[in-house]
Amino acid sequence: MKWLTRLTYIYLLLPFVLFCLGWLRLIIAIPIVVIILWMLSRLWKAEDDSAPIHIPLSVIIISGIWVFLSGVGGYAFQNWDHHWRNAVFRDLITYDWPVVYSSPQQGPLKMLVYYVGYWLPAALTGKLLGWKFANLILFLWTWFGVVLVIAHLNLRLKTSLVKTALLLITFSGLDALGTLLFPRDYPTLWPPIQHLEIWFGNLQYSSFTTQLFWVFNQSIPAWLCIALLANKPRRDLAVLAWALCFFLAPLASIGLLPYLLIEWFEQTRFSIKSFLHGIRFEPLFAGIIVVLVSYLFFSSNSAAQQHGFQSLAFKDVLVFFLLEGGILWLLLGPRLWRDPRWAVTGALLFVMPFIQFGNGQDFVMRASIAPLFYLMAWSGEVIFQINSSRFYRIAFVALLAVGTLTPLYEINRSVYRSFQYYFILDKEQRAIPATEPATHLEQGVAPENEHPEMLVADDIQTLAFMNDKLSKNFIANVRQSLYYRLIAPH
Repeated sequence: MKWLTRLTYIYLLLPFVLFCLGWLRLIIAIPIVVIILWMLSRLWKAEDDSAPIHIPLSVIIISGIWVFLSGVGGYAFQNWDHHWRNAVFRDLITYDWPVVYSSPQQGPLKMLVYYVGYWLPAALTGKLLGWKFANLILFLWTWFGVVLVIAHLNLRLKTSLVKTALLLITFSGLDALGTLLFPRDYPTLWPPIQHLEIWFGNLQYSSFTTQLFWVFNQSIPAWLCIALLANKPRRDLAVLAWALCFFLAPLASIGLLPYLLIEWFEQTRFSIKSFLHGIRFEPLFAGIIVVLVSYLFFSSNSAAQQHGFQSLAFKDVLVFFLLEGGILWLLLGPRLWRDPRWAVTGALLFVMPFIQFGNGQDFVMRASIAPLFYLMAWSGEVIFQINSSRFYRIAFVALLAVGTLTPLYEINRSVYRSFQYYFILDKEQRAIPATEPATHLEQGVAPENEHPEMLVADDIQTLAFMNDKLSKNFIANVRQSLYYRLIAPH
């Protein structure tokens, strides 16, 4: 267990160390890196149980197939969002760090301002050995992260690692039922390769398979940080886990914050006297540094400062809530109603659709990762652990079985398009990505019809010339920002 904790913090801290060395002035970066390494060494010595981690080969294979089919690395079909993720990854390889697209003496200084941390280890290898090798490292990095997530989740579920892996892969809301009860032109239940997540339109609570297949750079680190927090670490390590989530997946960290506060106050037993008792300085200080550096960087993008509320009909949100996890949440009530995390989970899942943050609906989809993770873990406990009534367990199994259709459709689409590319199309029929940099990207069509005759979604090439609405999530004029004036290299 201790080795698992050590490896996880190394996995999460390495991107931050690389970020500091590339995005901060050396006079600031070097002391921060020294502090982080010192903290890590102290943590390593404090956790002195060196028991090995036993991960069966079957779990390694299952997780590897799952990551392969996600499109990470470009070996299988990539969904529309990969156009942007490939562009970010390529710019991190091609440009010096920090990535600056335009730097005149006066006027806008355009820089890549995005949560780039997840890509940095692989991008560094790409600077040395090229695009293909970087994609291989990204694939392996993601695979390793998924194995760590499964191992952490299993500490809570206390069942076989294979069952834990299958729960993570198949857990989802009742999108198929929503598609059936509220029919639209798209999606439909046939053919079984459609994107069921959008049955309600723009709003969705993404299954974990959908998260991996569309936004792996946010989902993997978020899952790890949530899993660390869900296993009730010391309060100082809980703060560090949340801080790293803020750096690697800031939207997910917003949904995770209430759980951090609950954990902190529960461990103090709501006593002022014990509020700071037993706190280790090193991880707490490191967490504060991570948050401050991340905030200064992210706040330099004005798109991150756009927020408000959107008007939605109460009855529509109620239907969305019930089918996307609310029914499971209500069934868990008799068992968990005394746990404040249960109440927070329900409140978050109901309120989040009303919140608008940045461009598009990313807040709803990503801030919901934490409450969905807790909902999955509790459902797994009911199925694998609790000596509950047969009817109670059957109800959970039935709901999860219906939810399974959503990730199966995602997986099936990848299998269908990948098989078509490798075994149906001749080499002459296979299309290749555009080589000319794009200035805008049309919103994706039905995912199963996206970039036909191609495996990878790579139309953008570089963000340097992009000027459409979505590109503002990635590119910012940082000249007047505190980040540029105080800590950015010049």
